[in-house]
Amino acid sequence: MKIKEVMSPNPVTLSEEDTLQQAADTLGKYKIDSLPVVNKRGKPVGIFSKHTFLKVIAEGKNINTKVEEIMEKEYSSVNQEDNTSIVFDRREDKFLVVDDENNLVGILTKTDLLKVYYERLKYITTNLNAMLESANNAIIAIDLEYKITYFNKSAEKIVGKSKGEVLGKDIREILPQTRLPAVVQSGEGEIGKTLKINDYTVIVNRNPIKVGDKIIGAVSVFQDITDYENVIMELDKQRNITDILNTVMELAYDGILVVDKKGYITMISDAYCKFLGVIKDEVIGKHVTEVIENTRMHIVAETGVPEVADLQKIKGNYMIATRIPIIKDGESVGAVGKVIFRNVKELDTLYKKVSKMEKQLEHYKGQLKMLNTSKYSFNSIIGKSNALEEVKMFAKKASLTDSNVLIIGESGTGKELFAHAIHNASSRSDFPFVKVNCAAIPNELLESELFGYEEGSFTGAKKGGKIGKFELADGGTIFLDEIGDMPLQMQAKLLRVLQEREVERIGAIGAKKIDTRIIAATNQNLELMVKEGKFRGDLYYRLNVLTLNIPPLRERPEDIEDLVVHMMDKLSNKLGKYVNKISHEAMEYLKKYHWPGNVRELENVLERAINLIERDTTIQVIHLPEKITGQTPLRKIKSLTEIIEEAERQGIIDALRICNNNRSEAARLLKISRSSLYEKMGKYNL
Repeated sequence: MKIKEVMSPNPVTLSEEDTLQQAADTLGKYKIDSLPVVNKRGKPVGIFSKHTFLKVIAEGKNINTKVEEIMEKEYSSVNQEDNTSIVFDRREDKFLVVDDENNLVGILTKTDLLKVYYERLKYITTNLNAMLESANNAIIAIDLEYKITYFNKSAEKIVGKSKGEVLGKDIREILPQTRLPAVVQSGEGEIGKTLKINDYTVIVNRNPIKVGDKIIGAVSVFQDITDYENVIMELDKQRNITDILNTVMELAYDGILVVDKKGYITMISDAYCKFLGVIKDEVIGKHVTEVIENTRMHIVAETGVPEVADLQKIKGNYMIATRIPIIKDGESVGAVGKVIFRNVKELDTLYKKVSKMEKQLEHYKGQLKMLNTSKYSFNSIIGKSNALEEVKMFAKKASLTDSNVLIIGESGTGKELFAHAIHNASSRSDFPFVKVNCAAIPNELLESELFGYEEGSFTGAKKGGKIGKFELADGGTIFLDEIGDMPLQMQAKLLRVLQEREVERIGAIGAKKIDTRIIAATNQNLELMVKEGKFRGDLYYRLNVLTLNIPPLRERPEDIEDLVVHMMDKLSNKLGKYVNKISHEAMEYLKKYHWPGNVRELENVLERAINLIERDTTIQVIHLPEKITGQTPLRKIKSLTEIIEEAERQGIIDALRICNNNRSEAARLLKISRSSLYEKMGKYNL
């Protein structure tokens, strides 16, 4: 797919001659974060963003300053004729699209590109499902709990039950004679087994369903051979079997072939001879491989294993071939085959389309997995204190189960780190890890984010609808951070998901079953909130199956030294400075400090210290803040912007401390919105 097929054409632009005031007006008018800047010839020369605007305003720039003086001259561009795949190999999220003459023709973001891929994936999935529903073979699939997950129309006909009656039920209740549970247990397929279901005789192929090396269920494919069996039984009753069979074959429009046990042709229909362009008398007695390309008739005759609805390439086209062994007294004495060569071109085209769709489906699955992947393991959790080791040991045990986990701890203790580690150590590690911050999403959008919505379900709903976070996490883990800030109305809907293990999109007719593990985290006292009526008790007890209480840093000072060593290495790489030591006196100050911001605050203190170091490679007491040492170190004169940002950062820290890290209360105390508070906390790494 070329970039020009998915880009946003004719973007709004700024001229390098425009003033700062004109640029700000354009940003506000179109409500966008950044605009490309072009010269008089329409060539891109830079980017002007809100960040740039705020920066130059803070620096006191005149509003009549020209854009060319303050724009960002480094930007990422791609050619409109390039393939979209090159975008995913680059770190940037937004690209200017140019033509061969470097004229700006559009804008492309990774988010827009993924939306296009998702819509195509949805189209492919819908068509594949329609094909399976239209198949003549009955198809039944189960999960690890032996519950039926797929049941097509042909299966309804043979079993005598509708899809609605059987989905989600134990297959042993529907088909007592089934061996699918045995296939799940053994991991070994069973091919060509004959089974009697109601009035039907079927040949069954059973195979485990695997994702990588992990078995997630099993599938049966039934071929109704009732007609074939009846024909063979009837022919066995007749003395002159050859005459009767010849009559049947000559009346058949499709290609029919009979071989003996060694694979030599004993009968062949006129229609098949005509299709192959051979003379019947000349091919009778020849080995089947000399007459028909890519045949497997001799193999079926030898093994006695049927092959139903197989694809066989003959004369450059794919055809549907069915090969059934002729069994007498329990032994294969030959085989009869049928080849459908009508609508050959349509079948060949369909085969190629399906093959292409399968490749695309695997590609899209890979892209989605990249978007929802956990980053950390238990090795990422630094510290050897007894308190931390005890929590890590409990977390490792929790990773071996699918039970819900509630992580409790102050801000900055590493709750998300533990959630990642539990997922990575679990059997769900190959499936998505999806994080949702319940406090950062506005209440009116939380339901659609969690559960998704159907097209047209409300004003502004996207075409094609939207998949929710729970569906994205199907098979994996969803991490609900700041669960204590979830509105009561949404808590009731979350409780239903926990109870029923299904989600219903906004505007959907029915619900969808999901297999998602829930890990929740909070820095609040949920038990107290339950008593005060601010949190549902039934939801609390559903979540509180396995509880991790992460100790604050002040309760495990013996971990500080390991954390400092780890963070100095990490921050030195980040900041491009080589600082690998800390004085004994400075380390003692760090160990004695009470750390209200926990590990996150420690990292901020170390980052500040490394930034203050000019030529030394050792962190000294003078590099630590006054709140830790009680000393006022000499410091260089800072810009007004830096002073304002430091005051704003300290004000947020003080508000969080006064409100016991309750971010909603802190936002009200600071008289700003909760989303603004989260934005500033992210800015200052709080």
